[in-house]
Amino acid sequence: MFELAYRSVAKNNISKQDISDILESANKFNLDNKITGCLVFYDNYFIQILEGDRKKVKDIFSKIAKDPRHYSVKILSEGLKEERFFPEWNMAYANFDKGENANEEVKSYANNLILLSEFTEKPTTTLMMFWAGISRIIKSPV
Repeated sequence: MFELAYRSVAKNNISKQDISDILESANKFNLDNKITGCLVFYDNYFIQILEGDRKKVKDIFSKIAKDPRHYSVKILSEGLKEERFFPEWNMAYANFDKGENANEEVKSYANNLILLSEFTEKPTTTLMMFWAGISRIIKSPV
């Protein structure tokens, strides 16, 4: 099993429809290719972890990296592991609007992510980089 985590910055003009389109195409491709993972979008940042066959993950990441809806795509970590961490998640997704309840929503979600990360018995470097990246963008966006 192969995993890859990356982060990127969304173009300033990205719309909710763009995000919807990304999710729709990702869910179909990932389901067809047995790729699982988690995508977080917050404060114009994407952070994602992908799990699956090495070639398929690398191929889809190559396409993701060229997508004009974001830039500054940076691989946080990649590597092999024994089993999936997100086996039931074709592509989980979290997005936070900066409305009046955003702070409470973000705090609640951040706490849930931290709890989820603590359930990992043998975290890989890639998974730890994914959790750290989420924590960084949620707690102190640049």
